[in-house]
Amino acid sequence: MSCSSSKKLKSSPRIIEDSLPALPESEIDLPIKIYAPPVLAKAESVLSKEFTSESWPNYIQSSCDFRYKYRFVRSGLSLTCVNNKISVQFMGNYQVAGSRCVCSMNKPVTPWISGSCGFGDEPMRKVSVNISSQLHFLPNYQVRTITNLSQLSAFDKCQVSLLSSDVTQQILDSVKSSVNSFCTAIDATISDLSFSGILQQVKDRSYQKMNLGKYGFLLVNPTKIRIGQLNYAKDTFTISIGLSCTPELSSDSINHTPLRNLPSLTQTENRNQVLLYLNGIFDYPFLSKILSDTLRNKVFEIKGRTIVVKNVVIKGIGQKQIELQVDFAGSNKGSIYLRGTPVLDTAKQTLTIPDLSYSLESQDLVLKMAKALFKNKIRKSIQGKSYLDIAALVKANLGEFNAQLNRQLTTNISSSGIAKDARLIGLLARQDALQVQVYIKAEISAIMQGFL
Repeated sequence: MSCSSSKKLKSSPRIIEDSLPALPESEIDLPIKIYAPPVLAKAESVLSKEFTSESWPNYIQSSCDFRYKYRFVRSGLSLTCVNNKISVQFMGNYQVAGSRCVCSMNKPVTPWISGSCGFGDEPMRKVSVNISSQLHFLPNYQVRTITNLSQLSAFDKCQVSLLSSDVTQQILDSVKSSVNSFCTAIDATISDLSFSGILQQVKDRSYQKMNLGKYGFLLVNPTKIRIGQLNYAKDTFTISIGLSCTPELSSDSINHTPLRNLPSLTQTENRNQVLLYLNGIFDYPFLSKILSDTLRNKVFEIKGRTIVVKNVVIKGIGQKQIELQVDFAGSNKGSIYLRGTPVLDTAKQTLTIPDLSYSLESQDLVLKMAKALFKNKIRKSIQGKSYLDIAALVKANLGEFNAQLNRQLTTNISSSGIAKDARLIGLLARQDALQVQVYIKAEISAIMQGFL
């Protein structure tokens, strides 16, 4: 007894959490499919169909004793692209004429003797050209290409009949010079492209809340932005664009997050998946409006009496509990108050209110009716047993949700996708707002039919 304390121990108060645990980052990666024919048509229009020697059809005098002229006509382009390496191949036919004389002291002293290949009835000579371009996406969202002539091969040589002059190499050197000039022009054009306008729009939408109508306001909050590898197969370019983010959905329209610069662009492998962890916080007036707009003037027939819902108000009453007030009219007028603690079973995807209680306020609804209605009907059906089968609700609405993933977005862009999983993973009734957390797994792709 002498060792015991004279102070009485007080039990610590019950701690009520006012927020749910933080969510992982969301990973959104969208494959982009670009229909290739319009792109190839653009490339066809940029690359000349014909290359000729300077001053064609006049001769180029490459030395005192030799002069020549040529014309090169290319075929259609054939393209391959694997992991940002683009190869453009095309065949070409050329014709050439050359003349030779004898020079003394660097001046012609004899008449020119001429010969040709590919003129008249003689078939034009063939040559193969291969251009390669390495595509780079820079951290500052610029695009750089390194384009060069990777191969130039003559299938058959041009041996000018007179004086047995082989002018094949001169022709190839001239074609090479023309193609290299084209490659340099392509790189300069790509490097001059400015994406500042698009970037500004992306930044504004990413760090400012977007109005989703009755669903609230979405803030994307990107933390990483990445781009995959460009590939080409079966008339289609493919590449993925992705971001890591911490999205928030709320009833608050005010932008509390300052506008920031976009994260640096990183190059990654192609990905195809959406793992969305969405945190939503909705104040009770916002939820009350949604419920009222949805249920207002809904008619229920109970034991021959007509009950019409006129208004619905939801609010937090502390200790993780909510109160739902339903004002009704019809055969009788009054209000019913439902109170309880919503409990989410994340495994079963059910929402229950095991401690549901109610009270009734009415001026003209008799007590006998109240007892029959609430004791025998509502209490038996919902008190301690009531639940919302979220999984069944999601399944019932999955078709409509998938329809939103498969639609025409603009004249040139459509989307294709399917939801793999959708679950409610957190719910907390706070004093000032209802907090919900949603997990969605899906596959979505965008399809472009032409240029924007």
